[in-house]
Amino acid sequence: MSRVEAPSDLPPTYTEYPTELPAQLPIGPHQVAPIVNVTELQAHLRLLGAIHKLKEVVQSQEDGIATTDRELGWIVFVNRAVYRFFAWTAATRQKTSPSLNETYIPPLDVIMVWHAYLLNPRSFFEDSRRMSTTYCTNLIAIEEMPLTLISSLIDPKTLDPLPASDERQRFFEETTNLPYDMPFITNRSDVFTLDCPFCANTNQLVRWVADGEKGFAQPKFVHTCEICGESFKKSNIGVRRFCEEVTRRRAGDRVFISETFLAPSTGLSAETSAVEIMTKVLKWMDSTYQVLQPIPAGSDVDTEATKLAKGLGYNYLLLSNALHRGARPNITPDPDRPIPRLQRISVAYSHAGLASLDLVGAILRQGSFIQKMAELGWTRPGRFDLVSESAPLVRSIARYHAFLDLMAANKTSFFVPTLVGPVFFSSLFIANRSKHDYIGYCKHSCLTRKYNFFAE
Repeated sequence: MSRVEAPSDLPPTYTEYPTELPAQLPIGPHQVAPIVNVTELQAHLRLLGAIHKLKEVVQSQEDGIATTDRELGWIVFVNRAVYRFFAWTAATRQKTSPSLNETYIPPLDVIMVWHAYLLNPRSFFEDSRRMSTTYCTNLIAIEEMPLTLISSLIDPKTLDPLPASDERQRFFEETTNLPYDMPFITNRSDVFTLDCPFCANTNQLVRWVADGEKGFAQPKFVHTCEICGESFKKSNIGVRRFCEEVTRRRAGDRVFISETFLAPSTGLSAETSAVEIMTKVLKWMDSTYQVLQPIPAGSDVDTEATKLAKGLGYNYLLLSNALHRGARPNITPDPDRPIPRLQRISVAYSHAGLASLDLVGAILRQGSFIQKMAELGWTRPGRFDLVSESAPLVRSIARYHAFLDLMAANKTSFFVPTLVGPVFFSSLFIANRSKHDYIGYCKHSCLTRKYNFFAE
């Protein structure tokens, strides 16, 4: 509610907070149209509510892993969802594939992963631009989430996904070779396929959960390859991915290793400096493995990548040390005090999957925010359906603009917003639409470095 001036001898009087946004709000010297509207915010809250309910459903199963360990049951489900997301984003699309219409929208578990990835926009943007691969091309196609469309595919009363159309289900299944519906229940005997980083052969019997916490969804994952007999971990897979990327660049492909492609101060593409950084951090490896030279005549990417991976022992720590020796040859690496950017590069190759960040960890971290939204009642079905009840959303949008206005006025400081989270996160989804305006409104190095609103 807004305060109205009154005589000092009378108690203050108040008017109801507006339930509609003004045409313009201030950010620095500019008057701008609201960067997110109430409809988009309502759509995002419905999606958050659906994700929250999905977790409750998974953890309430009376069979499978969740019956004895609710948290592990959810963690396994999230791991399976990430696996399905990579299958969806790495698949070759037909030329007739739809744009972001209903047919293209994946199941809710995959949407959850997509949502988490976009909430790390700097990583998402770099991953979509630093290579010319099918995965990167597909990321560009989904860099703006159609929140309103997705919310229309969720039952507004139950928050359950509405039944998928035959076309939508068929598109996902034909694209990924996976069933549209993922089971809520995972048993200890359930397995999936995974390529061995040592011999590149596909293992058919990798478990999600195993004794000694050695399943893929557990912290001590290790699997003995069914073909070559080598035991491998997620970090071995990550190091192999690094070696393949470096070798593909040697073969003439357009490849920039993670955490080199964007300028730290702006979040904008910087290919020239990326080449300089890679030349520096790969210098030590080049002296032994010629990683900055074209691959030899008669050799191939797989052979050269394997040679480099063996030289690094498929070991994340050896990779980290090799990067340090290239960038700082006269300084002994200190594992307790790593150089931040070198640490970010090596961490990007410390896990399995195609993304530069651990998407499972990202989803689990964001779960605490979704839980808070649910506890506040903001994700409850129908909570803001009436215009008369939309004042909190209008106020959140106004407060978020005030946050940007504050940052625009304090370009050398870094601020963290209060719980205007739904607006803050929703604005990330439409950052593509507003990015050029953001640049002019509040050019702020801390904001660009942290959130990459300004990526082009």
